[in-house]
Amino acid sequence: MTKRVCSSLAALIFLLASWAESAEVVDACAAVVNQDVITVSEVEEAVRPIAERIKAEAPFSQRDEAMRQARRTALERLIEKRLILQQAEQMRVAVSEAEVEQARRQILERGGMSEADFQAELKKMGLNERQYRDSLREQLLSSRLVGYAVRSKVVVPEEKIRDYYNKEYTAKAAGYHLLQIGFSSGGKAAARQKAEAVRQRALAGEDFKELARRHSELPSAADGGDIGLFKADEMAPHMREAVTALKPGGISPVVETSESLMLFKLLADGQDAVKAPYESVREEIHELLHQQEMEARYKTWIEEIRSGAYIRIL
Repeated sequence: MTKRVCSSLAALIFLLASWAESAEVVDACAAVVNQDVITVSEVEEAVRPIAERIKAEAPFSQRDEAMRQARRTALERLIEKRLILQQAEQMRVAVSEAEVEQARRQILERGGMSEADFQAELKKMGLNERQYRDSLREQLLSSRLVGYAVRSKVVVPEEKIRDYYNKEYTAKAAGYHLLQIGFSSGGKAAARQKAEAVRQRALAGEDFKELARRHSELPSAADGGDIGLFKADEMAPHMREAVTALKPGGISPVVETSESLMLFKLLADGQDAVKAPYESVREEIHELLHQQEMEARYKTWIEEIRSGAYIRIL
């Protein structure tokens, strides 16, 4: 979108505001991304979840700056999202309604949710079915485009996996090196259902760290569930009983505490010089290195798209 068009939009907004004698609020333009406009209400909607946390947790004197930073971050993400969707349109990457429906069904199945539960969750989030489907379609489009442009070009050589293993997985363990996934929302019955479902996926060979990042409701999710080293006498009884029975690479049963339900993966038992056999952690290392390489390539790719775009923040 040219400066002349943006100015015309601003003039139009001014005229509409002048005509609105009933004091209706006209949505303002937060940014222009090529031919698209990002509105202030879109930014406010994107920042709403973190805004609640800022109000609850940030000291009063820091709230205004925290909110400004949150809005800047939200706007940058919306600009990036808009660039990706525009790129998908240029490359004629599309997602059909059938694919949206299939993804929707898979989300319900993985979450163990009924249709009624799902609709209740949508209501809590303030979304209707069409808004959810539009959002899901955009996610699928973005994922498909990133797959074409970035993910398909990432290759992790075997020697790089072996080098990482030799460096990171052969130090003498000073205790039990653990990964953790936990659930606490929705009551004990719902939390147990989610925990058991994730445990079965881990036992079937899915990457434990990735499962933790996507599903764990504990703070350790950001680190792939990695909670570090523990000596046996440092663990709570329920945790010690589950962990000490495992061999390196093993996954515990679901453990219930007063606050949550958890499961653990043991990387080292404190007795072996090697944290886990190479074959038992090879896919985990591959996934980690693949993710790192993908993030680096994605950053370069999105910067190239951005450098060739017309972006104006108002």
